[in-house]
Amino acid sequence: MVLLVALVIFVFLAWATWAVSVACCASTFTESADLTADPNYSTVSGYAIAAVVVTSFVPFPFGYLAALVAWGVVVYGFLNLSRTRSTVLFAYLAGWSVVTRLVVLGVLSATAK
Repeated sequence: MVLLVALVIFVFLAWATWAVSVACCASTFTESADLTADPNYSTVSGYAIAAVVVTSFVPFPFGYLAALVAWGVVVYGFLNLSRTRSTVLFAYLAGWSVVTRLVVLGVLSATAK
């Protein structure tokens, strides 16, 4: 039961990281085409979130690096973005991933007995 609750929390955090990063990236480029208009966007997003959720069970430094690899593969390999836009999106994903990992670590340390 605890693993199921953790899985749901990690899915929400990965989805929020993806959604906020895509929104920040879209607002960075004023003349940008809508990233969500890509026909493969929902499939690629789902695979990216699933890959990051799997890495969420790995402890902080290594899990974070594995999440960066997952984000990088998706952003640079499967989205039809220019190199500049891919790098900006990856930077947002890396930054928000740090925030979510620190939130998880903070909650774990606060609830540890």
